[in-house]
Amino acid sequence: MFDLKKEWSISFAGCGFMGIYYVGATSCILERFPRFIQDASKIYGASAGALTAAVLTLGIPLEKCCADLMSIAKEARKHKLGPLHPSFKLLQRVQDTLLKHLPEDAHVRASGKLSVSLTRVSDVKNVLVSEFDSREELIQALICSCFVPFYCGVIPPRYRGVHYVDGAVTDNLPGCQLKQTITFSPFAGESDICPQASTLNLPEVRFNNVSIQVNSENLYRVTSTFFPPEPEAMAEICHNGYRDAFRFLQENNLISSECPIRNLAIDSFKYVCCEVVKESSVKAQQDGLNPLWEDHSWLDPHLVENLPIEIQRVLCVACRETRTTDGLFSYMTGYLPKKVTSYIQIPYSLPVELVSSLSQRLVYWIPDLQRDMSWLYSMVGDIYKQALKDDKEESDSLDKSSLSCLQTMQNGMARLPCSSKQAHIAHFFYLKVLYLH
Repeated sequence: MFDLKKEWSISFAGCGFMGIYYVGATSCILERFPRFIQDASKIYGASAGALTAAVLTLGIPLEKCCADLMSIAKEARKHKLGPLHPSFKLLQRVQDTLLKHLPEDAHVRASGKLSVSLTRVSDVKNVLVSEFDSREELIQALICSCFVPFYCGVIPPRYRGVHYVDGAVTDNLPGCQLKQTITFSPFAGESDICPQASTLNLPEVRFNNVSIQVNSENLYRVTSTFFPPEPEAMAEICHNGYRDAFRFLQENNLISSECPIRNLAIDSFKYVCCEVVKESSVKAQQDGLNPLWEDHSWLDPHLVENLPIEIQRVLCVACRETRTTDGLFSYMTGYLPKKVTSYIQIPYSLPVELVSSLSQRLVYWIPDLQRDMSWLYSMVGDIYKQALKDDKEESDSLDKSSLSCLQTMQNGMARLPCSSKQAHIAHFFYLKVLYLH
């Protein structure tokens, strides 16, 4: 049972595009029991969880973060290979979003409370960063924590001049071992706030402190971490996050009496998420078309009915932008053939796009070319030296072991009959030959 009299912390696991789950979960907590986040002594995070931790620490409106995440996911789905397409720059989009939303004093407000999980490249050790000297330094730490090797690029970003990669590589749920740390994860497992598994007594695996049950639902969630699903599916994930957080608050008697209570079972949904498009709907009605806010075919209202209105609107607009109001026939005759044609053209168009993308990245990389190449050579040299050192230590250890064995055998053979001595000497030289080869 959660004890409000003791100090507590919060930790968010890394989860890529599944971070939409945190939007729903934290929106419930901010609506029902905001003190849970406001009075937390530390807010930990790794990768996408670090971005959520920064948003909560700085008090950035969740609907803005939701809109940015849906926009990045939409951009990723446009490409034939999704986020793996060479022209898609995930970290550049994340950095632009941070520059747009983080206030000038973000580093001052984040220092001491926000804790970002990083993995140092030089020794593959986990580092928790909680102090930031500038806004740019805070952004650098967040970018480093989100850098998945090869998925995001080859040369890792730097924080204070040192190369780091995704904190999830070494600790995907920082601070979870501490008492009174409430853990968030979009994967069904043993975290405090996470989806409930549809089947009990399932085996689980632990990925750097994150408990993940082995089932088909979690397999889908892991896939969605790297390849964003359609907007309606992301809206459902967000709504599930809200429900899971609400269940946690109920089980721990943390529903604040100061906050208005909304029933989670709403009998009739009035499409309040579409108030922003009512004017265009009225015009459509005047032209003899069905009003958008009455049709609402692009998003099942029950998938977002419990979310705050601002987040409902963001999800509604994102779904409306990807669905036509003409129904399935329009999809089959318009969008689907274009999509199939685009996949057929991949062997021809991808090389051209690859050359163009690599050229753009090369221009972007040129200012840091000398420094990054020096780092690559240095890293390869360190690995080679360490391999030689380990090989030499192993060789010395084996030589000492062989010498000790020889002395022991000599002492023992002094007391053996002649025939036994000859057999032991032959056996010793046989072992020596095997060692040399």
